[in-house]
Amino acid sequence: MTFGLTAQGFKAKRLVDIQTDLENQLLAEFGDINLDPQSIFGQQIGVFSKVLADLWENMEDVYFSQYPNFAEGISLDNVVQLNGITRLAAQQTRVIGVCAGLDGTLINQGALARIPDTGAVFFAQQNTIITRTQAASATIQVSALAAQIYTALINNQAFSYSLPIVTFTGSFVTSNSIVATINGVQLAAVPFTTNNNTTLALLAAQISTSPAVLSATPTNPNIITIIPNVGFNAIVNSIVITGGASQPTYAITYQIPASNNALTAALASVVNAGVQPVTAIDNMDGTITINADESDVPFSIAVGTNLSITAQSTPVVFLSQDFGPIAAPVNTLTEILTPISGWISINNLKAGVTGRFIETDAELRIRRNNSLRLLGAGTVESIRARLLQQVPGVISALVFENSTLTQEPILIVLNQDLVTGNTIVVVLNGTTLPTVTFATSHLATMSVIAALIQNQPEVVSASVGGTANRTITMDMATAIEVTMIPNDFTVSGGASQATAVIKGGRVPKSFEAVVQGGTDADVANKIWTTKPAGIQTFGNTAFTITDSQGEFQVINFSRPTPIYIWVTVTLTLYAEEVFPPNGQDLVAAAINTYGSTLGIGIDVLLQRVLAQIFSVPGIASGVMQIASTNEPGDTPLFGTADIVIAENEISVFDLTRITVTV
Repeated sequence: MTFGLTAQGFKAKRLVDIQTDLENQLLAEFGDINLDPQSIFGQQIGVFSKVLADLWENMEDVYFSQYPNFAEGISLDNVVQLNGITRLAAQQTRVIGVCAGLDGTLINQGALARIPDTGAVFFAQQNTIITRTQAASATIQVSALAAQIYTALINNQAFSYSLPIVTFTGSFVTSNSIVATINGVQLAAVPFTTNNNTTLALLAAQISTSPAVLSATPTNPNIITIIPNVGFNAIVNSIVITGGASQPTYAITYQIPASNNALTAALASVVNAGVQPVTAIDNMDGTITINADESDVPFSIAVGTNLSITAQSTPVVFLSQDFGPIAAPVNTLTEILTPISGWISINNLKAGVTGRFIETDAELRIRRNNSLRLLGAGTVESIRARLLQQVPGVISALVFENSTLTQEPILIVLNQDLVTGNTIVVVLNGTTLPTVTFATSHLATMSVIAALIQNQPEVVSASVGGTANRTITMDMATAIEVTMIPNDFTVSGGASQATAVIKGGRVPKSFEAVVQGGTDADVANKIWTTKPAGIQTFGNTAFTITDSQGEFQVINFSRPTPIYIWVTVTLTLYAEEVFPPNGQDLVAAAINTYGSTLGIGIDVLLQRVLAQIFSVPGIASGVMQIASTNEPGDTPLFGTADIVIAENEISVFDLTRITVTV
């Protein structure tokens, strides 16, 4: 019998095999000798065979230690590392304790707190200061009622409330035209009508049309009192009076709020109508409590004149003293064990992340087996590869991800300058913003558009930049997602009209697959089977699939938006070569063939398109212009600028849109 490494694996010699082998070798060497267990030779065989049997068993253990189903301890650790897996270490329970106290109080690393019901003790992971710049909650109190604007600053965003009073000096006269701007939005002009009092009433009625205004009450002959709508602060940016023999001036003052409770109710509604991740609670006693929507996502807070912050709390990370599954249910970590001056209370508003003991061999083997099923899925590269290789009909595919916790900026990129006579309309989240007309220059007009966009509650900032100041970059507020498509930015009027490419805007923790070809069903099902769990899909196409558990899943992906390309080229022939009789058709075909090779997101560069004409003999030079339209029937505006194709767009060439002349 063969022992050791064989084609069938490792075959160990057992004790009886070793004894038999030694007996045969001694008989062969010394002849007919006494091998009884009590004999000298028998005792030697017993001693040596035991040692050799132990060695064979050790060799067998070494052999099987290379296989996950048999390896144990450190040997199993080494084996699973071949699959990129590490044994899970013992962990402590981690919980966020919201610590309330005086502003500036230091919670020292190691400070102790306890769950009274179980006696589980937790310690602060690191030094943390209770501060208004990292607040989980804060209480605002009205210090005094005054004729002013009351302001709370949350994450550097101002939330204000006031009761504006507009007082005019002088009277409205014939041919006066009055234009009021409320909260950055210009209202319709009010013409002088009949007399001063009638005009004042008409202006008040026009101001009342602002969404921010609940009422605007005229008091003859020269006062308008404005009451903001719930959730709004009405800001009178300007009142411009033109025309007529004279124009009255105006001043803005403020009405004193009726009571502390009236003020706190109004200010709380303004905060709650905003986009910061906080909730304001009116305590009905002249105070407001601002709470973070997620206790582990703090905010900064400050207040203006006649408001004060009377209480605050800050999230602090606590770890259990013991390793293992120490439960920390919500609202249970409430007992302070380490007395610290200024530390008033502690509570966990969210359940802790439960710890664990070190992973056992059995658990590690199961996790390794499960992990083998996930190899090659979930990454950007694997999703793209599977779309290209495993979905019938897919010609081109790109995959982009947003791994951050904020929506990507949206870029509005124009292909040329805005010009005199242009009228620009912007649609944001389905809402059409006030029309913008050309203002002295391209840059000035872009700045007006950016300011208009920035005034929207969904947008934190909008700035002009990029090549020739043709790009507006929008940064969104954390809690509101913004969507825009190319038709949401339109230009009309003037000698020429710029077109806009919309880029970016992917929502937090999402990916976008831009796919050309294949059926929606095939693409959606492939994305579902390869996407990471818990990650959103993003795109301009939605398809509902049924998963293995019978649940409906909406899968979003993008079909590249077609950008229709127009080409016109005038050829100058080269006398020393023969230009074919069908040369114009050949040039058009060469341009069209090149265009068909441009995939998703590839810009149309005029010089590269022009280079295609030289594949036909007899051409000395060519003068080319190109254009793009959103629809094949639109009127093109030709020029020599390159055409920018966004990462979710694709250029479309066609012989019917290619003109070649000699």
